[in-house]
Amino acid sequence: MIAQEPNKQQNINQEEPDFSFETKPLSSQVETYLVRELMRGHLIGGQRINEAEMARNLGISRNPIREAVRRLEERGVLVSLPRRGTFVRTFSRKDVDDIFSFRLVVEDFSLRQGLSKMTDAQLEEIVGTVREMEAAAERDDAIALVEKDFEFHHLICKLPNNHQSLHAFLTIQAELQLLITMIDRKFETLEAAAVDHWPVVDALRTRNLAAVRKALREHIKDSWSRLSDNYDGMEDIDTN
Repeated sequence: MIAQEPNKQQNINQEEPDFSFETKPLSSQVETYLVRELMRGHLIGGQRINEAEMARNLGISRNPIREAVRRLEERGVLVSLPRRGTFVRTFSRKDVDDIFSFRLVVEDFSLRQGLSKMTDAQLEEIVGTVREMEAAAERDDAIALVEKDFEFHHLICKLPNNHQSLHAFLTIQAELQLLITMIDRKFETLEAAAVDHWPVVDALRTRNLAAVRKALREHIKDSWSRLSDNYDGMEDIDTN
């Protein structure tokens, strides 16, 4: 639920919205809502974004919707076409290859720079995200699973405490979340998508750089290949 814009008729004692208006701008709430609608498949590639209809459905003005749409255009998940409107982006084979080859480089760099700095607390936080993925799978909560899947890789990219590499990873956050959603749907079950992360955790526990790099590359390339089933072939990327 999106928190409505305050007005004189609203009851200040009404039930709290899912997203707090007091702590998060309305446009940011709309942005989160749109990303989750994309992840649920309620908005699909090539679909036109109707701002007026969305404003009516959510009970808010068009201004926060327009701002959220603009930010999602910047994040690469929506595309604005002159005189036609704004549409949900579709991913070409090249788009997938570009995102995953970039992702491999950034995450591998994060391991090489950060594994030796990893604390026990950081490792337990990474382990915790996999457990939360398994819990989400048990609840049949695909959205929570995808969000925790992204968090797992986000935590790996935080290991070196390198602001530039972390920023690089976050630039593909929205695109990657959508692609992860597509990947997780290709597993037989949500549980299978969650447990697919344990080999990376097992390697992290050894703190052996070669073993961790190998496990992470295999994990990402497996995801990449699942997406590539929709396309012809897949070029191998050398990350050594």
